[in-house]
Amino acid sequence: MPEKYIETELEIEQKQYKKYSEILQLSVIELFKKFNVKLSGKEAESFSDLIYFWPPFPETKTVLKKLKEKHKLVILSNIDDKIIKKSIELINIDFDGVITAEQIKSYKPSFGHWKKMLEVFEIPKKQVLHVGASYIHDVVPAKKLGFTTVWINRNKEKIKGKIKPEFEFTDLLPLLDF
Repeated sequence: MPEKYIETELEIEQKQYKKYSEILQLSVIELFKKFNVKLSGKEAESFSDLIYFWPPFPETKTVLKKLKEKHKLVILSNIDDKIIKKSIELINIDFDGVITAEQIKSYKPSFGHWKKMLEVFEIPKKQVLHVGASYIHDVVPAKKLGFTTVWINRNKEKIKGKIKPEFEFTDLLPLLDF
């Protein structure tokens, strides 16, 4: 079912821009509709509100803190500014930049996040290592744009296409050895 949800969310994201909380609500309503289950707006809103309570993965704080000692860290996120603010509070790291779908009014896999990052930081692509958890949202567009990529494949998914990341790990810990 997670794959069906991701497909549904991608379809909705490609239409007119809406805040991510709305995308979550519309996606879960549409997904359940495919199974002939009608969700109320209140139920969909309850689902979207859960994102504020998603904890970071266990190694996230440690790895990002160590990486921050030597590297700039920028978040390219498909979520809203309000939601990412809560996530950053939970991680407790001072990021060098945050680029959200709300700021650029589009969602990955569109290229807007990367273009904005290059514009803001004025750095060549060869100096960027894009680390992402989604093959379709992160690896595919980053590779198409010429970035070196690391796929954090926590669920051991199979690659669905010809585009391959340079590196693939099940969590962030191997990044400490780069």
